[in-house]
Amino acid sequence: MLFSLRLLPIVAMSVSAVVIPSPPGQYDVFYNTAKMIEKTRVDPFDPKNGSRAVMTSIFAPTHCKVDLEKINYLPPQQPNTTPTYIAQWDFPTGRSTCPEPPKGRHLQFPVVVFSPALGTTRLFYNAIAQAVASAGYIVVSIDHPYDAEFLEFPDGSIVTAANITDAQVPLDVNTRARDVSFVLDQLSTKAGVAALLPRTGAAGLKTRRVAMYGHSVGGAAAAEAMRLDCRVVAGANLDGSMFGPVVQQGVRGPFLLFGHENKTQTTDPSWAEFWSNLRGWKLELELAQAQHYAFSDLSYLMKLLGVPVQNVPAMQKMVGNLDVAKAFEIVHRTVTAFLGFGLRQASSAPLEEVISQYPEVSVFAEGK
Repeated sequence: MLFSLRLLPIVAMSVSAVVIPSPPGQYDVFYNTAKMIEKTRVDPFDPKNGSRAVMTSIFAPTHCKVDLEKINYLPPQQPNTTPTYIAQWDFPTGRSTCPEPPKGRHLQFPVVVFSPALGTTRLFYNAIAQAVASAGYIVVSIDHPYDAEFLEFPDGSIVTAANITDAQVPLDVNTRARDVSFVLDQLSTKAGVAALLPRTGAAGLKTRRVAMYGHSVGGAAAAEAMRLDCRVVAGANLDGSMFGPVVQQGVRGPFLLFGHENKTQTTDPSWAEFWSNLRGWKLELELAQAQHYAFSDLSYLMKLLGVPVQNVPAMQKMVGNLDVAKAFEIVHRTVTAFLGFGLRQASSAPLEEVISQYPEVSVFAEGK
């Protein structure tokens, strides 16, 4: 079954906005967004056959020399264009970021790409991305048009979901992987970097060796991006089934599968086949008491808003019964530790240490 927020109704509620705590790492984080247009590629989901365009967010570590500023968790949007599952929420209005882009050595941090779940905006993973970035990674998250339920570009134009069918998911995964390659191409140029990191004058970021993690279909896209683009050397799939040629062909680099309770090779045949074709270091983890959207910000936001998930059955079905603050901590710490290993910045010991600290995390399978 494919999961999408647009298929899961959320009851309305009224709560007070709160401030999201500063990220846990040693760095402050600069945040910015930009639209990137690949003029030479036709969007396969655009009924008008227009050029493919994506929205990106960057979370870049820095040591801020000015006061941090508070920005909205979600950008202001007109009520008549806001999806139901966003309009019903009063999201935290305070997220601390550095208003100045990084410079000098901070531009040399490793690049990490993120892709969200089907039908889910990249914005619902902002807190996780910021936490990962604060550990010393330049995180670039991507919204894929006609996939995200609602995508607003800087010029005010809006693209809504194309209701991608199960049969179209392999095409969607391949399209996302090609989006990743395009974004990496852009980040390798002065103009592309200037769009996301203005006033730095950087000629390009370090994109020859990057890692990627994704949630749900975004996790499948991480594997496909590794298959198609040799620059993507490590990947993590957070709770997503696998699709496309990569299932049979596998990949060479380090790969992490991290599933919710009872999502393992024994319950997902695509994981079992993909696992058998992996030709490098591999690890499969299972997160007890968790459900699909425990790998997003949603349960963490519920905690900050003071709304127990047990009080909202629809939300509890989406995130599970695991303590929400712990779920958020487990996800961002596991991803961060994997990135350190996958990009050869560290041994696997830090990842093993993180796993050992949480009894909710179990190792289902591992291999080298």
